[in-house]
Amino acid sequence: MGRGGGGGSSHHSSHHSSSHSHSSGSSRSSYRSSGSSYSHHSRSGSSYRSGGYGGSSYGGGGGGCSSCFSFIFTFFIIGIVVIAAAYSAGVEILKGPVDYFMIERSTVQREALPTSKCTKYEDWYRDDWKDWINESGEDKALINGLQHFYEKTGVQPYVWIMGEEGKDYVSEGSLEELGDKKYKEMFGNDEGHLLLIFREYPNESSNYIVTATPGYDAETQVMDEQAREILLDFVDYYYTVDDLNEGQFFGKAFEKAGDRIMMKQLSFRQLATIVIVVVVIIIGLIIIANIRKKRKIAVAKQKTMQKQAAAQEAKAVAEQKQTDFNRKQYEDQLETEFVAVTCPNCGSTGNKIRRTTVGYCPFCGTAIRVDKDGNVEFLSRNDNLQT
Repeated sequence: MGRGGGGGSSHHSSHHSSSHSHSSGSSRSSYRSSGSSYSHHSRSGSSYRSGGYGGSSYGGGGGGCSSCFSFIFTFFIIGIVVIAAAYSAGVEILKGPVDYFMIERSTVQREALPTSKCTKYEDWYRDDWKDWINESGEDKALINGLQHFYEKTGVQPYVWIMGEEGKDYVSEGSLEELGDKKYKEMFGNDEGHLLLIFREYPNESSNYIVTATPGYDAETQVMDEQAREILLDFVDYYYTVDDLNEGQFFGKAFEKAGDRIMMKQLSFRQLATIVIVVVVIIIGLIIIANIRKKRKIAVAKQKTMQKQAAAQEAKAVAEQKQTDFNRKQYEDQLETEFVAVTCPNCGSTGNKIRRTTVGYCPFCGTAIRVDKDGNVEFLSRNDNLQT
């Protein structure tokens, strides 16, 4: 099938197909078995997947009670951030097993393919086994899922479930070549379709192989390598869900793939970066809070010490005032009870004699008497009265 389309234009001769295969050794009647192995192969220009979903590895874009509370609070906030970021990125946190989260993430903003680039066909699938998709609920569930994918992406899918012919296709390369050939036969120059070939043959080394081959317009605008990986991841995932019949299995895979392909999500690396940034911010806030708390305690302690020092200083001042007051009282009492006398013999001053007593000049020994009213009498050594 040529690439580009339109008379006189050049055509691309190669397809970029994506393939998966699943090896479990089970028959079609029990093909949704657990414990399947998974391997992922990539090639230049195409990626081939071998296996059902499970065990795969994807690079999706990449002190005291207060301390315990801070630790718990930190991880509580981290949990909220992770859940919020995951929901914003389109991850169904509360649905499905862990494998669901390993499905390729859509990190590219895509626009639906214009209707002018995809001629709609009435046929949606081909069941060579004749009993995979019956005409009741399975048929309806499958077509509903394919129509949902078409409405979301603008790319009309077609599912071919190979029958007996599938035994001849055991390698990834052979099925990709078949996808390229069949696309040309089915759609010609209409480059807006997607052909999904599903080959499950009992008792072969691979229980199933699945290949997705888009047209040129479908690939360049919507079904790039990441989008094809998303589709095949959902095929792998729902292949292992036991309570879905064949129609529901394919229909659900296309329905979920269409939703995710057209939704830009955060990559795992971006989610990890957000979590790391949030953790750093929270730890920083906790550190700042602890520093502020310690500083507050230190300031309170300093203020207490200052108050204690001020109280001690005030006490010392009060005691000094009391001492000065007592001294003044004593001195006033002395001024009241003692009389200053100048010695008439030697003229010395500063002699203080208590009332109603007799004192002697310390320089010349003159006797001096002071009565209760403060009157002074000078006595000789022979006790003669002098005036």
